[in-house]
Amino acid sequence: MPNAASKAITASPAQDTTAFQRILKRNVTLPLGVGLFGALLFVVLVAYLLSTIGWVEHTDQILRRANILQKLTIDKETGMRGFLLTGDEAFLAPYEIAKPRLKTEGEALKLAVADNPVQLDRLRRIDGLQEEWDKFGAMVVDARRKGGNYLEAIRAGRGKRLTDEIRSEFDDFVDTEQRLRLERNNTASRTSWVVIATYLIFTLLISGFLAFNGRRELVSLSRSYGAALDEQQRHAESLAAQAWLRDGQRQLGDSLEGKQDLARLGHNALEFLSNYLGSVVGALYVRSDSGHLQRVAGWGFSTTDDTAGTAFAQTDSLVAEAANNARQIQLRDLPSSYLRVTSGLGQGAPTSVIISPVMNDGVVNGVIELGFMRALEDRDGELLEFARASVGASVEAARYRQRLQDSLEETQQLNEELQVQQEELRTSNEELEEQSRALKESQAHLESQQAELEQINVQLSDQRDALDDKNEALGQAQREVEARASELERASQYKSEFLANMSHELRTPLNSTLILARLLADNGKGNLDAEQVKFSESIYSAGNDLLNLINDILDIAKVEAGKMDVRAETTSVNAMAEALKRTFEPLAANKKLSFELIVGQQVPATLYTDRQRVEQILKNLLSNAVKFTDKGNVTLEVQPHGASEVAFRVTDSGIGVDAGQQKLIFEAFRQADGTTSRKYGGTGLGLSISRDLARLLGGKIDVSSKPGVGSTFTLTLPMQYEEAEQPAPQPPHVDPASLPSLASPAAPPRRPRERAAPIPDDRDIAPVLGQRRVLVVEDEPQFAQILRDLAHELGYGCIVAQQADGVLELAERLRPDAMLLDMRLPDGSGLSVLQRLKDNATTRHIPVHVISVQDLSETALQMGAIGYARKPTTRDELRAVFSRLEAKLSQKVKRVLVVEDDKLQRESIARLIGDEDIEIVTVESGMEALDRLHREIFDCMIIDLKLPDMTGNEVLKRMAGEEIRSFPPVIVYTGRNLTREEEAELQRSSRSIIIKGARSPERLLDEVTLFLHKV
Repeated sequence: MPNAASKAITASPAQDTTAFQRILKRNVTLPLGVGLFGALLFVVLVAYLLSTIGWVEHTDQILRRANILQKLTIDKETGMRGFLLTGDEAFLAPYEIAKPRLKTEGEALKLAVADNPVQLDRLRRIDGLQEEWDKFGAMVVDARRKGGNYLEAIRAGRGKRLTDEIRSEFDDFVDTEQRLRLERNNTASRTSWVVIATYLIFTLLISGFLAFNGRRELVSLSRSYGAALDEQQRHAESLAAQAWLRDGQRQLGDSLEGKQDLARLGHNALEFLSNYLGSVVGALYVRSDSGHLQRVAGWGFSTTDDTAGTAFAQTDSLVAEAANNARQIQLRDLPSSYLRVTSGLGQGAPTSVIISPVMNDGVVNGVIELGFMRALEDRDGELLEFARASVGASVEAARYRQRLQDSLEETQQLNEELQVQQEELRTSNEELEEQSRALKESQAHLESQQAELEQINVQLSDQRDALDDKNEALGQAQREVEARASELERASQYKSEFLANMSHELRTPLNSTLILARLLADNGKGNLDAEQVKFSESIYSAGNDLLNLINDILDIAKVEAGKMDVRAETTSVNAMAEALKRTFEPLAANKKLSFELIVGQQVPATLYTDRQRVEQILKNLLSNAVKFTDKGNVTLEVQPHGASEVAFRVTDSGIGVDAGQQKLIFEAFRQADGTTSRKYGGTGLGLSISRDLARLLGGKIDVSSKPGVGSTFTLTLPMQYEEAEQPAPQPPHVDPASLPSLASPAAPPRRPRERAAPIPDDRDIAPVLGQRRVLVVEDEPQFAQILRDLAHELGYGCIVAQQADGVLELAERLRPDAMLLDMRLPDGSGLSVLQRLKDNATTRHIPVHVISVQDLSETALQMGAIGYARKPTTRDELRAVFSRLEAKLSQKVKRVLVVEDDKLQRESIARLIGDEDIEIVTVESGMEALDRLHREIFDCMIIDLKLPDMTGNEVLKRMAGEEIRSFPPVIVYTGRNLTREEEAELQRSSRSIIIKGARSPERLLDEVTLFLHKV
């Protein structure tokens, strides 16, 4: 019978579906209907009970008010009685108070029983009786006050009769309300029981019906699902095949991870595919720069076997055909002569071959060929289709690493050649100096024999002519040496400029790599296992190490090329020292070291120097101190040094440095010995850079150390930085004959970047209501995509532009809410883009945040950018950029601080820039301004230079030296003509200087709206 039912269900699946839907509909609809009916019934019941409770509460309120009226009546009678007995007016207080309250409470009670005419009539009768009683009471009280015969009125019994009638009416009123409350309670209880009993009976009937019919039909349907289980089994097998493919793809990715060359990479890939697929022979071909396919790895046969091809042109074979058409080729039932596979025990011929291309970013860069001793299966080809992207990406990464290694070796070779030429130049110079000394000795000897020479003047005439010729030749040689020395100097300069200009090309792709590695390591989607997360963290750590090395090399190159700028500013010594303590105290604690900060009392409060460079030097010294100290303490001490200098001493109890090696550690790429590098790591560039930066700031670094005891590095800096004049270089004196010919080097041309393919963005998508849109101007495609994806993740719409041309038109047309701007664009500078945006009335209000490898922060901020981030940046730093933009966009009210001692000027400035979304705070002295800046945050500050307690210059200096909440954009608005020196000093801490005049209010308004990012 079950088999017959199964066949019937298989023959007519539509009937099974209809029956199941009918059962499902009935078993869902009826309980749902019963539930809705029960819910509706109980809602009606609850509403009824609430109504009844409301009426009961209404009755209770009426009874309370009736009791209050009764109490007031008794108080009135009691007060009158006390006065009549004593004649004391104090006893009339309850009487006088009760009279007006009786009227008020009576009116309120009438409103409460307005729906009951009987009760309302009783209250009206009570009011009439009360009025009569009041007249009686007033007559008796008046008689008592006048000394009349009030007792006769009392004995007449009129007052008692009125009181009894009032009490009787109140009793009837209360009895009626209590009876109504009892009736309502009884009705509510009876109705509740009837509704509950009806619902229970109805529910039992429906449940019985559903149980009887449902069981019968579900038993029938259960037989139908036997066939469905078989289908599910087949589906499970399909899922297992997909899992096999995914597992193979994952294991292949594991075998390709790490820094591998092409040979090792190909061997690992073929080894895995052979083991996983069961192939017996295989080869990996990679497309060379000339377009040929070159075999880089083999499996199952010798790579030197002449019977197998090692390279193919673009149309030579099936391998080239698979690469050209980017499609997989499968060969089945191969002849025995196609290929022979030999093992230790015998040999055989593969029966089938798969030739599959691999690609990176849609471009074929290699081909995998596998041979099998069995028939091909569908999953073999599917796995290779899945693996083409991962193998292609790994091949491209290996080729990129090889090119990078070749470039590094070439750079090192050029550097060695330059050093050899410098040594030859030095040797030639020494020889030339020796010849010069010999010439001077000869001249002295000739002078001593002048008397004798006069006698043989004729003979010496010829010698003098010969000597003149020699001197002329020597001068010519001197000029040639100077020319060659200049050429050598230019070559070294070009090398340094090349490294300094490589900042963008090196840091930008590395920045994208670090962010992507960090995303993989965070494993936000949870789709990576622990080993893959560990690999990602290793990539991130190695990338950071490479980035630090690149930064050190570029810093040295900048110093050598003269491109290291000094941006001096007023710097708080205590603030800088405390910041360093907060940074290194936890690092020392991790190694169980004590960290101590000592700031001498005589140390000046501020220095005028480049704080960033000073912190870079001290961070390097402190980092070395912590790194090379295993136990003990690290101390940072700040003390005055002479009358115009400050000394920063970093002392540790670490390994120390031998006296003979203390000069060696300041040389680039050198450490005290090889064991130091192997044990502690590092490149040996830190102290070299620190020494050069100290000299750039007008200071120096001294070291005092003893092995096994510790070291003290002292950085000495002037309190007031002064830019040093570069002395003109003196040409060296060398022998030109000793120098080889040196061709004049040319400056390395910048390779033009090809126009990148457009990145998909949201420019053609209508924005969702309330969604903000950000315009990203970035030429590096991978980093632009990272910014776009992060913007989408944070709920922003994103538009991407990769060139400076057209950014203004795009901003005018799409009106983005904010912009992210790179400074180095292929067709122009980001500063010019920023200038055009801020000059345009339509786009000047758009907040622009700069993210660039170039350090142009001061210029960009002065032009109106709200922030500046240096590449490389982490994902958290990019999130902080978006948070800063969101804070700026969410800020409805902008705050402006006006510092002006003239009240009329303060009011006129406030009226000029005032608006509904601008809050203006005005102060008249410098101390008031500083107090406000310590407690509050402002978006812009307007200051006059002439203040009653201090000058505007002093206010700006104290702002730079003290810990204020924020340093807003400053506009100097003064009526005094400034000297060139005063203007240069003000421009260090202010964004704009405006001299009061006929058109100065218009310019002031323009500058304020620029810094507030308003239209």
